[in-house]
Amino acid sequence: MRRNWGMIAAALALLATPDHAAPAKAAPAKAAASKAAPTRPGTKPAAAKNVAKPVATPAPAAAAPIAAAPAPLPDTPEIQALRRAFRFGFAPYEMLRTRQAQAARMQAAGMGSGINALVPRLKLADASSREVTTPNNDTLYGSAWLDLSQGPVFFTIPPLNRYHSAALMSITSDVVALLGTRTVGTAGGRYAIVGPNFAGDLPRGVEMVRSQSNDAWLLVRVVVNGPDDLAAAADGLTRYTLSAVGGDNPIDLAVPAKPDGKAFLTTVNLAIERSGDERLQARARGFADQGIGTPWEQLSPELQKLWTDSLPALVAELKDGLAGGETVNGWSYPPQNMAFYGEDDDLRARVALGGLAALPRVEAVYFTAKSDGQGKPLTGDKSWRLKIPPGLPVGAFWSLTMYQQEEDGRLFFVSNELDRFAVGDRSRHLRPERDGSIELFIQNPKPSGERVVNWLPAPKGKFVLVYRAYLPGAGLLDGSVRLPPVTEDEMIP
Repeated sequence: MRRNWGMIAAALALLATPDHAAPAKAAPAKAAASKAAPTRPGTKPAAAKNVAKPVATPAPAAAAPIAAAPAPLPDTPEIQALRRAFRFGFAPYEMLRTRQAQAARMQAAGMGSGINALVPRLKLADASSREVTTPNNDTLYGSAWLDLSQGPVFFTIPPLNRYHSAALMSITSDVVALLGTRTVGTAGGRYAIVGPNFAGDLPRGVEMVRSQSNDAWLLVRVVVNGPDDLAAAADGLTRYTLSAVGGDNPIDLAVPAKPDGKAFLTTVNLAIERSGDERLQARARGFADQGIGTPWEQLSPELQKLWTDSLPALVAELKDGLAGGETVNGWSYPPQNMAFYGEDDDLRARVALGGLAALPRVEAVYFTAKSDGQGKPLTGDKSWRLKIPPGLPVGAFWSLTMYQQEEDGRLFFVSNELDRFAVGDRSRHLRPERDGSIELFIQNPKPSGERVVNWLPAPKGKFVLVYRAYLPGAGLLDGSVRLPPVTEDEMIP
């Protein structure tokens, strides 16, 4: 039975729409196990029959008062060891927090436990999208949190003649599989997503995709090629299907946005315990002296206090977000191991704060600018220019998105009178130069006259630009092609 996606989308309008995601608030979730009939090998699993109740979309939350920045931590061996343990655990914490937030909203919409169900968001993110960090304005999303401990989850990709991808992420936020335009083309396919310890049989014609952990996140992206294309893109997204053989192992745990030491360690320990990932569990034992793997109540009062007192500063140290690679002309280029972090906990933790669910470079590159080519911060009280060169090696599409950075390091869209949050190669209003380049005008006040068509609205304060290129070519991957710097110019009245 095909679900009423319009009703479900209305009920779940605030589900994660990341490119990348990290919910700003998480509600406690007490999940009930799903009741799905087992599927025999060779038979097609039955689709779930959850029906959501429509709810009103709340207005954007008022901005929180700006809190004082935490004092830097002393550079002692004790703090250095705590920092390493924190960065090891931060991505699993954010992943489980995102899982709990989505599951709670799906439960409220009448969709059972909210696990092993693919939920589409059938509208593009806008300035009211404050529940996730670094959203994009390019693609629709389908999001599913999987529990593979009870058996496979079957996933079908429909034939699509547009850019699409489905990224499977383990509990550490590493991308363990990517299915889409680059890997499966336009024909689609049938897949069985299994946990790390699965050893059973699968139906004929179904390809196995193995996750590194039992808890996993499946995130589907489908490009929208302009306002008139939204309905067609939404139709494509709703033709994806997901169904589980078994139920799920519920979690009864509150995972707050700003945890104290107890909430952080309790969540990290649970994520690792549930994972079934022997390599992750072996690495976790290396942080036993810092409390990872030990119940909070069994830690010394001194270690408990150290965790709670240090957490705000440890989070503040991650504010580089998507940065971490080399910086050229004010643009920060992602490192080669983006989304394939291995034991690089420093990068994994930074991306978990500023860009959870980032794709690997071979699928998409994200270039970030917080300053011009001279190192001056980008602010809306000045006017800036950026000329996008013609013929950049991009196989799918590119976009340039404007963000305002919050005090906690997360990035959100800027409200403006045109509801214009990004521009790109699908922006029909842009007027190129004779050589095919596109000069963009970046400032807070709306320009008069014809130059408004190439205007990217900026906030009044500091801002961050993110250039995305999906299916980048060799020049963007090997660094032989660079973006020009953002340059300061006279304000356009």
